[in-house]
Amino acid sequence: MTEILFSTTGPVARLKLNTPARHNAMTRDGVECFLQHLDWLEGQSQIRVLLVTGSGERTFCSGASLQQIRTGEMSGELFETLTDRLAALPLPKLAAMNGSAYGGGVEIGLCCDFRIGVRGMTALVPAARFGLCYPPNGIQRFVRTLGPGTAKRLLVAAEHFDTDQLLRAGYLHRVTDAEKLAAEADAWAAQIATRAPLAVRAMLSACDLAVGPDWDADRVRNWMEQCNASADLQEGLQAAAEKREPEFRGR
Repeated sequence: MTEILFSTTGPVARLKLNTPARHNAMTRDGVECFLQHLDWLEGQSQIRVLLVTGSGERTFCSGASLQQIRTGEMSGELFETLTDRLAALPLPKLAAMNGSAYGGGVEIGLCCDFRIGVRGMTALVPAARFGLCYPPNGIQRFVRTLGPGTAKRLLVAAEHFDTDQLLRAGYLHRVTDAEKLAAEADAWAAQIATRAPLAVRAMLSACDLAVGPDWDADRVRNWMEQCNASADLQEGLQAAAEKREPEFRGR
């Protein structure tokens, strides 16, 4: 079975974790395949959104394969390579979480900008139950996104969060019924894909800078000026005046 399914439809790329019998756990081969798809996406200006989901009805992703962690084939460092690359991909990323998330699967969701889940899903990061220390960049991602209190509950206390807790914590942005997930995620991705690419990428990068130690207002102002001088802005204003949908070209 192919561990990762990848496809594109117009401006939307879809990546599906495809080992439901293993709760979509990531093996070394799966990580390397995932990274290859991210490499390809880096050079595709026509792709405007990446949608990440999982196969099956139970689990979005259970993180790194524990079996391969025991054998040494998989490591926290290798998994961190994947999550760092996914988080840094300069595209809007939408996680359509088809089931519960465990361990690194929770972080894969965090690496995405938008998260929609299904009712009844839960999240658990069991590293402390096993004696593992979660990788440093992942810890930083949990704290920056969810705050230190929620991060400690997930990482240190290894608490099991239900759907309502995930919503209140800001981990999930939307929740839907399982049978509606694909359609709602596709509609959300399609909506995001209609936004002006230069402005989207500028503001994605600015939001990430804003929660880190390297805030640079001059850099963000430069991105703003590039958007202000773009043909896309002129197209957006013209389309609004003509009461039609804009056709952005990313320039």
